[in-house]
Amino acid sequence: MRKTTSVSPVRRPWQSVVLGVWLFVLGAVVIACGGSAASTRPQPSLAIVDYSPLPTLAPYSPAASRMPQASTLSPSWPVGWDTSFCTAFTDTTVAHQLVIDIERAIADNSRSDAQGLANELAQTAPVASNEITTLKEWTPGDQVKADLGAMLDLDKQAATAYQSYFNDNVKTALKQARQVRNQVSKAVDPANTHLQQLAALGLSCPGQDLTLEAF
Repeated sequence: MRKTTSVSPVRRPWQSVVLGVWLFVLGAVVIACGGSAASTRPQPSLAIVDYSPLPTLAPYSPAASRMPQASTLSPSWPVGWDTSFCTAFTDTTVAHQLVIDIERAIADNSRSDAQGLANELAQTAPVASNEITTLKEWTPGDQVKADLGAMLDLDKQAATAYQSYFNDNVKTALKQARQVRNQVSKAVDPANTHLQQLAALGLSCPGQDLTLEAF
């Protein structure tokens, strides 16, 4: 038979010491951790955050803030006035140039050319005159309208006198035509001054300067 050794239930003294130390350490840890798990400390309230949406702001546009208002960019002329004026001014410029070129052709001893230019002037001046006369009323343009209207009346008189000279061979008609032409020359500078005043207001015509040739 195998011999069985019984374990004595009596604890040895050194085992009791170890157990006591272990219980002491465990108790210290529990105290350091704030006591039992059942007791809870009051937690601080969370700060209330306002999630109200901010008002919508318009996109910042530095260029737009520096742009002048539309009313300061151009004068308030009647609707279509600028287009009608430019059409009339173009024909007026043609008539004015014809008055100049007739005498240049005469100086070049080109009678046939001068005669053809006089006939063209007789057709162009009345058309331009009618266009100027029918322009809508607009106070800043009244003086230019008067200037160009008066010059076109002189152009029509010059055309009639030149045609009388070339077509009917009336010698005195050439002198009369030149006298009228001199009146046109004197009217150029005042007309140009008033035209530049309109240009300063923002009026422009495509491909043209608002200036009549002086002679």
